[in-house]
Amino acid sequence: ENILIVDDNYDMLELLQRNLRSLNFHTYKAASVAEAMNVLQYSAVDLLITDLQMPGGNGLELLEYVNGHFPDMPSLVITGFPTVKTALKATKLGARDYLSKPFTAEEFKNAVFSILRNDSPVENKKKGAAAKTANTYGGMVGASPQYTALIDVIERVKDNKATVLINGESGTGKELIAQAIHTKGVFASKPFVAINCGAIPENLIESELFGHVKGAFSGAVENKKGLFEAAEGGTVFLDEIGTLPMPVQTRLLRVLQEKEVRMLGSTRSQKITARIIAATNADLMQMVREKQFREDLYYRLNVVTIETTPVRDRPADIPLLINTFLAKYGKEYGKPAITIADDALKALLGYNWPGNVRELENITQRLIIMADAEIQIDHIPAFITNPEQQHLYNADSLLLSLQEAEKAHILKVLAAVGNNKTRAAEILQIDRKTLRAKLG
Repeated sequence: ENILIVDDNYDMLELLQRNLRSLNFHTYKAASVAEAMNVLQYSAVDLLITDLQMPGGNGLELLEYVNGHFPDMPSLVITGFPTVKTALKATKLGARDYLSKPFTAEEFKNAVFSILRNDSPVENKKKGAAAKTANTYGGMVGASPQYTALIDVIERVKDNKATVLINGESGTGKELIAQAIHTKGVFASKPFVAINCGAIPENLIESELFGHVKGAFSGAVENKKGLFEAAEGGTVFLDEIGTLPMPVQTRLLRVLQEKEVRMLGSTRSQKITARIIAATNADLMQMVREKQFREDLYYRLNVVTIETTPVRDRPADIPLLINTFLAKYGKEYGKPAITIADDALKALLGYNWPGNVRELENITQRLIIMADAEIQIDHIPAFITNPEQQHLYNADSLLLSLQEAEKAHILKVLAAVGNNKTRAAEILQIDRKTLRAKLG
C-alpha cells in the first residue's frame, strides 16, 4: 500500500516514514495541505495520515478535500492538540481513527493496520465493471501485461536522473507516464515542468527553454528564467521533441552533454540538475535518416526508452479505464452512481480506438452526459457500433480541410445523440444557430 503522511514537523515526518517503511509500506511526504493535494492529484494513495494544525491550511481542510474527491480513501488523524470538537469534525469528514501526540510506535502500527484491514478493496458490482480491482499507479490504471511491464520500467528509472524517451501514438498517455516517473520517485517534491515543443512559435522556443537576459532581442525587457532553470532538481518534460528546429536541437544537445544552460544574450553558463524526459509520436530514427533530427541528440535522449501500447492492443485495460472515467466524470456531472450495460461495454470493447486513451476518455465523458442512470447501447455513437460509419471519426483520415474535419466531427456528435441538435450543440459548446451554419 501507498501511504501519504502530512505534517509540518519534519522530524515527525521522518519518524513516521521510518516506522512505515519498516512495515514495508511505500510512503509519500508532504509538509502542507497544498503539497498533499498535489501528491493526491498525481499518485495512487491507499491511506492518508495527517496532522491537524499546520500553517497555510489545516488538516480538516485536507480531510474535506479528500472526502469530496477521494471518498473511498481512509484517513488517520494525528494531533498534538486533541479536542472533542476537532475529533468529531474529523470523524464526520471520514477519519477512521484519531491519535493524540505523543503515541507509541505500537499504537501507531495498530491504528494503521486496523484501518487498512477494514478497507480491503471491494469488488465493483456495477454492470460492465472489471472482475478484478484496477491496478492504479501514478494516475494510471490497467491490468494488462503491457501495463505491468510499463510500471516495472518506471520503478527502475524513477529514482535516478537517466534521460528517458517515450515513444508512442497520440493519446497513449505519454505525459501521464512522465508525471508518474517524477511523482513516484525521490525527486517528487521538486518541480515538474512540461512543454509542448510543437505548440510554441519557432522564434520563441529557445527563450522558453533556456531563458534570456534583458536586451537579448527586441521585446526582451527583463531577464526571464528558462524552463530548465525553473525545473531545478526536478523534471523537464519535452513533448513532441521531433518538432524542435535544428538550431534548438544543437543547443539541447549541449545541455545534455555539459549539464549546463546559457540564457540567450548571456556570456555565463549555469549548471542544471533537472532530469529530461522527451516524448514523440514520430519515428525519430526515420527523421535522423532524413537529416531532420540530429543523430547524436537522438542517442543522448534514448538512454531509457519506453514504448507506449495502443489501447487496441491491451483490451484488458479498457473496462478498467471506462470505470475510472465513469467515477471521475459521473461525480463531476452529478451522476456518481452511473453504470454501463453489458452490451454497451461490449460495443466499446469492439472498437479499435484510433485516438487511444484520450478518445476513450472523451467518449465516456459524452456518454455520461447523454445517459441517465445507465449507459445503454443506444447511447453509443453509430460510428462505434456500425463499422460502416467509422469514417466519420477515423483518426487516420488526415487529408481533410479544417472545414471538412469540423463538419465530420459535428455529424459524428449528431449521430451519437440521435440527431438531437440541442444536445449536440451543448456537447460542442456552441449555440444551435452556429450548429446549423456549420452544417451548411
